[in-house]
Amino acid sequence: MKKFIYTILLFSVISCNQKQKKEMSTQKINPKETVKTTAVDYTIATKPIHAFKTQLYRWYSFYERDINDKRIANQLKILSDSVVINSMGNTATSKAEYKSIAAKYKGTKNSHKLISTKINQTKPAINANSQIVFQTIRPDGSNAQMRIGYSFETSQYNGNTLPLLQKIEINPLEQLSFNSFSDTYAVNRLSALMHFWLFNIEQMDGNATPFKQLLADQFELHFSKETIVTNLEQFEKWVKYAAKAVSDTNHFPENFEVTKLEDNLYELNVDFVWRGKSPDNTKLKAVTHHKWTVEDDINEPFAKIRKMEVSYKVPFSPLDE
Repeated sequence: MKKFIYTILLFSVISCNQKQKKEMSTQKINPKETVKTTAVDYTIATKPIHAFKTQLYRWYSFYERDINDKRIANQLKILSDSVVINSMGNTATSKAEYKSIAAKYKGTKNSHKLISTKINQTKPAINANSQIVFQTIRPDGSNAQMRIGYSFETSQYNGNTLPLLQKIEINPLEQLSFNSFSDTYAVNRLSALMHFWLFNIEQMDGNATPFKQLLADQFELHFSKETIVTNLEQFEKWVKYAAKAVSDTNHFPENFEVTKLEDNLYELNVDFVWRGKSPDNTKLKAVTHHKWTVEDDINEPFAKIRKMEVSYKVPFSPLDE
C-alpha cells in the first residue's frame, strides 16, 4: 500500500514513454535563462512562487500575440481594480486607463525573455523583482531591444487563489543592439500554464474545478502506467483521492524546454524536483521528467493540456537530510 501511495504522490507528473512519435516538423524554442548561479533551496514552500509566476508569465505573453478585445479582457482579470502601473514616465492608475493603453499595442511585435526573478516576500502580499530582455518591432518597421527591470507587488495573497497584480514599476536598464527577433510567446505562455497547474497541485484540496480550464476537450493524463485519466469524472475522482495521498507537496521545475509541433500545438518537456511529506509525516523526495502535449487558443486565459506523461529519474523515497 505504501508503494502504491508513493506511486500516485506526484499527481502533476506526466508518465509513460511515448510509443510512437508523430511525423511532423518540429521547432525547438529557446527558453528563458536556465544557467543556475546559486544552489536551489529545496526546503522552501513553492505554492506562492507558482502563484506569482503564473501571473508574471501571463503578463508578458499578453503582449506577444495580436491584441484584441477578448485578450484584453483576460489581461484585466490578472490586475487589481486599483492597479498602478508606472512605465518609463507613463502611469496608469486603474484598469480603465490600462485598457486604453493596452489597445495601443495593436500591430506591434513584442518579445520578453525572462533573465531573472526574485521573490522578496510572500505575505501579506507578494513582492518581486524581474529582469527581461525586451524586443519590439513597431508597425512602421522600427525596432528596439533593451534590458528592463520590473518591480511587482500583488494584492493580498491568501494562499488559496492567485493574487492580482497591484503595482508594477517598469524601468529601462540598458539599451541593446537589435539583431534578430526572438519569439518568446510559446515559452511564456506554457510557463504560465505549468505554474498554474503546479499551484493547484500544491494546493491539492480535493477540488478539481481550478484544473478544468487547463484541460483540452479531449485529454489523456498518464499519472502512472496504472493510472490513466481520460474524462472529467475520472479526473474528479483522482483529485479527491490524490488530495489524501500527501500532507505537503512542492515542485521545483528544471530543464524547461518547449518544441513547436505545428501551429498552436506544442510539446513541453521539464524535470520536476519534488519534495513532500506522506500522511504519516515522512519526508519524501522524487525527480520526474514530464512531457506535455499542449494546444493553444490565444484567446483563452490559458493554453490547455491534451496529453501528460511521466518517467521517473529518481523514484519516490525517504528524504535523507
